[in-house]
Amino acid sequence: MKRVLIGVTGGIAAYKTASVVSALKQAGHDVQVAMTPAACRFVTPLTFAALSLKEVRTELFPEHPASDKGQLYPHLYPATEADLFAVLPATADIIGKLAAGFGDDIVSAGALSLSRKCVKFFCPAMNTQMWDNPVVQKNIQTLEKQGWRRIGPGSGLLACGTEGTGRMAEPAEILDVINKALA
Repeated sequence: MKRVLIGVTGGIAAYKTASVVSALKQAGHDVQVAMTPAACRFVTPLTFAALSLKEVRTELFPEHPASDKGQLYPHLYPATEADLFAVLPATADIIGKLAAGFGDDIVSAGALSLSRKCVKFFCPAMNTQMWDNPVVQKNIQTLEKQGWRRIGPGSGLLACGTEGTGRMAEPAEILDVINKALA
């Protein structure tokens, strides 16, 4: 059983992440989910709690922390213990934060707390113009140079109504890549 941390960020593709979390849990992995405030606007933490059978981390500073280390230090636990960390969808915003080393939300702060042996994935999802932006491309290159592995994006009709590159990879593709890394 591997420890998997899934970081969910604020993009419409967040709904696809539920399938990935469910499949990883069904495969017997210990799955924990962390969500940015923007992600909570697209899919509720309750969805991921029901699928992972774990409380979802949504805040750096919980209002009423319990005495367990995950509540007291949510940016450290479970991140420091994760075998694999995947950010999906990886918006232009989170890609920029990760590339620059910012940690102002539970997902980006958790990423800063990962061990060197943790396998790190990001699954880009954004509008084609954002994807093509030179700053976004530079940030993607920075992450890849730091050892992050990219899954996608695909091309096709986007939620905004345009067509082009920027669709988050489909759950089956993401699971295939993650399962190979966990084997």
